[in-house]
Amino acid sequence: MTNTIETVLVLGSGGTVGSLCGGLLAQNGLHVYFLSRTLERAKRGVQRAVAQARSEVITENITCGDYDSLKERACRNADWILECVAEDISIKQRMYEWVDEYRKPESVVSTVTSSLVLEELPQGRSESFRNHFLSTHFYNPPGKMPACEISGQSHTDPAVVQNMTDFLEKRLRRAVIPVKPTAAFAGNRIAFLLFARIVELAGEVGVEMMDYLIGPYTGRIMAPLATIDLVGLDIHRAIIQSLRENTHDAMHETLTIPEYLDTMIQMGCLGRKAGNRGGFYKRRESGQYEFFDPDTCNFIPTFKPHIRFVEKAKNFIHLGRYRPAFDTIAKAKGTEANIVQEILATYISYAYMLVGKVTEERYGISGIDRVMTTGFNWAGPSMIVNMLGGEETAIELLEANGLTIPDALREDTLSEQYHFNAGKYFPAR
Repeated sequence: MTNTIETVLVLGSGGTVGSLCGGLLAQNGLHVYFLSRTLERAKRGVQRAVAQARSEVITENITCGDYDSLKERACRNADWILECVAEDISIKQRMYEWVDEYRKPESVVSTVTSSLVLEELPQGRSESFRNHFLSTHFYNPPGKMPACEISGQSHTDPAVVQNMTDFLEKRLRRAVIPVKPTAAFAGNRIAFLLFARIVELAGEVGVEMMDYLIGPYTGRIMAPLATIDLVGLDIHRAIIQSLRENTHDAMHETLTIPEYLDTMIQMGCLGRKAGNRGGFYKRRESGQYEFFDPDTCNFIPTFKPHIRFVEKAKNFIHLGRYRPAFDTIAKAKGTEANIVQEILATYISYAYMLVGKVTEERYGISGIDRVMTTGFNWAGPSMIVNMLGGEETAIELLEANGLTIPDALREDTLSEQYHFNAGKYFPAR
């Protein structure tokens, strides 16, 4: 298959994910049909793709169109049909109906969704469609995040999954992580659990304080609330709702959507895509940032928090002394320290809990590590365990926060191997 996929149809190419995935494909020499509701939307998607590639040359590999005029021709020509439309099962299934009618029998059909239940999506479709249907969950933006979780559903031919894995790795140079067909797979399931708790805590201590406490020095290139601004607050809420409904997971059943977040969405404060309405952050013409205040639902100027243990940990990181930095975090006392310790402990506990549940047990924590490092630019959970000084210290931290100690953590040996490029994940800005 690595040599047989040459033409790809991207459905939903007017959106951010569809346009950037389509651009990635065009950059790798594939001919790509950009289809959207209107020709104009498809052309706007091409503009995003060109901006990602920083080259107009890729337009030579792209054909634009709308669903009404081009769907039959594009379906019949495509070796791979990549669906990137709205996260609404009824919309997706209506699209699959005509894809099933026009596609070549051997063509692969995949969805980029991770939040919807994969098993339900191809219901009612032909046997050929279901045998060739799977999820290829690209991370956004794909030009910078090489992670791609891949999963079949109960009818998918295993050879199709293997062939797509080879194609994604060899032709598109993706970091492919095999996952089981569970809602949100591994990366989003972990990240949005933490995001939801951080949004909740921001209602108590403030937006600027939360991103200061759980910022880059804790192993995240971008602070969490800034990341949600990039994703979109409406998308964040939709993912949290899907996790609560579809994971059947005790930790996700406790997730809440704070009232102030609903207010922000009603105000149109959706993040970066909202322009000057902002999100958790709003950038003024002066270049200075203001932060959303959950108490007043207004934007307030920065107050530049300064917490002693945070600054001490950052200083150690500046010196390349990562373990003393995390020893400082683990031993700190007070409300702010409790917040940082809770988030780190939750990350470790839940990530190790998903070993064997979402990723194959034989991979241990490495599959989870891989999706978090290549999909979010976060330090992998085993790296955090290593920074804390090993699994015994990590277990103590989890116990102090009343969290489950997964067997995969007790049995882990990967965290003992100090071969990570720690400086990449622990900037001390």
